[in-house]
Amino acid sequence: MVSQIKSVLIILLAALTVYQTGVLWFVNLTNQSFLFNMLPFLNQELISEGANRLVEPRRIILAHPDGLFSVQYNDMDGAREYGDKVISHLFQGGTFVNSWPFDYDLDVFLEYHRHAPNPIYIYEYAFPMEAEWFTQGFGQRGNFLTSRIESAFRRVIIVPPRYGEPNANVFFLCEEGYIHEFIIKPPNPEDFDTDVPGDFLGFYYIWAGSQFIRQGEFFFNGIQVTNPYADPHGGFTLHFVQDQVSHFFSNPASIRQLSDRNVWIYRDASAVVRYYDANVLEFINYRAIDRNAPTSFVNDFAAAIQFIDRDPRVINDIYLADFREDGSRNIFYFNYVINNTPLVMPNNWPWDGYLTHPVMVVVDHGTVVNYRKLALNFIINEDVWGIANADFDSPGFLDASLGFRIGSRDIEVLHWFVDGRSFPVPHTIFRD
Repeated sequence: MVSQIKSVLIILLAALTVYQTGVLWFVNLTNQSFLFNMLPFLNQELISEGANRLVEPRRIILAHPDGLFSVQYNDMDGAREYGDKVISHLFQGGTFVNSWPFDYDLDVFLEYHRHAPNPIYIYEYAFPMEAEWFTQGFGQRGNFLTSRIESAFRRVIIVPPRYGEPNANVFFLCEEGYIHEFIIKPPNPEDFDTDVPGDFLGFYYIWAGSQFIRQGEFFFNGIQVTNPYADPHGGFTLHFVQDQVSHFFSNPASIRQLSDRNVWIYRDASAVVRYYDANVLEFINYRAIDRNAPTSFVNDFAAAIQFIDRDPRVINDIYLADFREDGSRNIFYFNYVINNTPLVMPNNWPWDGYLTHPVMVVVDHGTVVNYRKLALNFIINEDVWGIANADFDSPGFLDASLGFRIGSRDIEVLHWFVDGRSFPVPHTIFRD
């Protein structure tokens, strides 16, 4: 009798192990699956974490009293600590001041606040942020913001207290052409004391009418490009690539593989992974979707971000660059950043149209059904560094943004990106 009970327990544990492995990849943050019934807090925890990642800005800009700006694309914890603290107080006890028509250009606003004693914090999003999502991202409920802000916004401006004043101000610059102002009185006067985060010192930009762009000469490191699906000799084989994609499957032993015109294909009864020779990897989930499951934009984003986080072959920082709705599906597009610099896919990438951003995730009712990514990783090359000289005399560059142009080879040149075109920044390269 005891041996029979042990046998049953072993079988149950083995089945649970296989199931949990599958949940790692076929995670549905809204469905009440067996795992989430056992651990109901996990569902809400993952959703809350995803919502917080949704309100993480594309970049944070500090406007200094001297008219210069610091810009941070990644490692933003120092700046978010202060900015998020003010925003949290906004939800807890902020007061609406006024709304008024506003030219979406920042010139007038920045000039008005240029002589503030402390730097102004600007949260900048790459997509139109809804007040409802912003509220959920900060772990709040209710209609405090949504009752005042009806259209999406891309910038949130946090103005610390002026001399002798305890209050801070928060402004939402909405795409409808209105600015909405709130005032926050802290519980303790020292709550809103601020120092410039150390990560922001030494990297200065100027405002050029529509973009913050780097000023003068500055140093940068080269970027090493690696392919985690290539073997140690730089080649590709069916068996080696399978080892790198086996974590997409609930039971790696059941994977069937084949090669079809430079496409490596791996599949089982519920999923398929394709590796294309243009350095693109795609995952497709064929499992049935529970159409009755509750769904929302925030839940779908949480599912997308958790899926990416569980892919061990993605090592670069990401941010949500864009999204679109397609019926019941939400499609999320993510960009990479490295060493405080964006990585930009050129328009002439071989898979343009099929993969327009380094990472794309399609989510339907909380379930990831399609995942495409650039099968490349980007690493700072400490042995290659350069001095770049940004030339602001050319009016053609005034609306440009600065970044690394993604390619399959190591990157040693910074580019301006303007109107779908890219131009190399004058530079000198050194090698150790």
